[in-house]
Amino acid sequence: MSHRLLPSLLRRLMLSGIAVVVAGSAFVSSVSAAECTASCDAVCKQHPTAAAPSARSATAKAPARQMPALQTPASKAPAAQQPVRRVAMKAAAMQSVGHVYTLNNDPANNMLAVYTRAGDGSLMPAAAGPVALKGKGLAGGDIDEQGAIRIHGEFVLAANPGSNTIAVLRRQGDRLMHVPGSPFPSGGDTPLSLTAHNDIVYVANQAAAFANPKSAPNITGFRLTSQGALEPLANSTVAFPSGQGPAQVEFSPNGRTLVATAGFQADNGSRLYSFAVMTDGRLKMGENSPIMPEGASGTVGFSWSPKGDRVFASLFKGSAVIAFEVDPATARIRQAGPPIGDDQQAACWTTITRDGRTLYVANFVSNSVSVYDVAADGKLALLGSIPRRGANGKDTKDIEISPDGRFVYVVGSGKREISIFRVGENRLLTELPRGLSPVVVPSGQNITGLAVN
Repeated sequence: MSHRLLPSLLRRLMLSGIAVVVAGSAFVSSVSAAECTASCDAVCKQHPTAAAPSARSATAKAPARQMPALQTPASKAPAAQQPVRRVAMKAAAMQSVGHVYTLNNDPANNMLAVYTRAGDGSLMPAAAGPVALKGKGLAGGDIDEQGAIRIHGEFVLAANPGSNTIAVLRRQGDRLMHVPGSPFPSGGDTPLSLTAHNDIVYVANQAAAFANPKSAPNITGFRLTSQGALEPLANSTVAFPSGQGPAQVEFSPNGRTLVATAGFQADNGSRLYSFAVMTDGRLKMGENSPIMPEGASGTVGFSWSPKGDRVFASLFKGSAVIAFEVDPATARIRQAGPPIGDDQQAACWTTITRDGRTLYVANFVSNSVSVYDVAADGKLALLGSIPRRGANGKDTKDIEISPDGRFVYVVGSGKREISIFRVGENRLLTELPRGLSPVVVPSGQNITGLAVN
C-alpha cells in the first residue's frame, strides 16, 4: 500500500494512540516511539504475509530520518521504508470491514449502539450511531434471549421489549434510517428475539412475568415488504404456556423449518419447539414437538448446523450443550445424545462457525466462553474455555462470530461491555489486548442483543 493512500487513515491511527511515521515526517500522539514500535511489530506478527511497500512508496521524494527507537523485523525493503510499511499494515488492519450492533436497553429510550469493525477485530464508534429506536428497553428483571437484533439484507431489525415494538432500519452506506412506519407492533408482550428469511419475519414475544404482560407468550409472523414494513401474517401466531415464553426463535439456513426454545432456567419448563414453514409462511408443528430434553435444565440459546438438520441448544443450570436432529422436510425433532457439559457455570448463548465445525458458548455465571468441536455426525467434544477479562458477577450474555470466522464478540450485559476474542488455529480464543477489549457502551442499562457483519 502506498503512503499516498493513507491520509484518510492517519487521523484514525493517531486517535488510537499510534505514532505515525511517513517519509521522514513524524506525527506522534500521546505514546512514545518505543510504544509505537511494539504496537506496529505486533501487527507485523499478525500479518506476516503483508506485501512490502510498492515501488511508488519506495521512491519517496525525501529520505526518511533514522529513528533509533524503531526496530523492525528483517525485510528486503530498505530500512528507511520500514516505518512506511508498518503504517500501511496498521492502516490496513484498521480499515472498516463491517459493523457490530447491540442494544443499550434503556427503559426510556432504547438505542442501537453501532460500532465499525476493523480488520484486526477492534471496534470504533460508528458515525451512524447510536440510533434511537423510538421505543423502550426492558427493566425490572433478568432477560433471557438470543437474537434481539437481526441483519437482513439492507435492513437491521431490532426489538423494543419495553414498548412491544420492532424497529426496522434501512442501511444506507454508513447511515441507518427508520423505514416509514417504524417501529411496528410486535404482536405480543416483551419481544426479545426475532428471525428473518426472505420476506418472512417471526418474533418471539416472551411475555416476561416481571413486565406484567397483558397477553400470553407467543411467536407471531410478519411479511417484510420491499420498503421494510412489517405486515402481520394472518393465522401465524403460536401461543406458548404462561410463564414459558420463547427465549429464541430462528429459521433454519434454508428457511424451511423454524425452532424456538422456551423454559429459561426451569427444569420442568425446558422445551424445544420445531415447525415446518409452509408456502404461505405459516407454521406446522413437527413430530415430537415440543420436546423436553433428557437432563433438561433450562434452555436459552441455540445454533443451527449449516445443513439445517441439527440444532445445538444450551442448558442453563447444567451448563451444557445438547444436540437435536431436525428433519429439514417435516421438522420432526429428536434428541441426539446426552448433554455435554462445559465445566463452567450457566451456559446460555451460542454461535457456530460457517463450516459447522466449531460451536462457541457464552457462560453467564462463570463469565467465560467455551469451545466445542462439532463432528460430522453432530457429536460434541469440549476443547476448552476462556475467561472474559475484567468480568465480575453474573454478566456474560450474547455471543456472535464474525463472518470470516476470525473473531468472536461477547456481551458483558451489566457492565455494558463488548469483549473481543481472536480465534486461533486451534480454534481456542485469545482476548485482544487491554485498550482494545473490552469496549464499553457509554449509555443505557443492561445491554442486550448482538449482531455482527
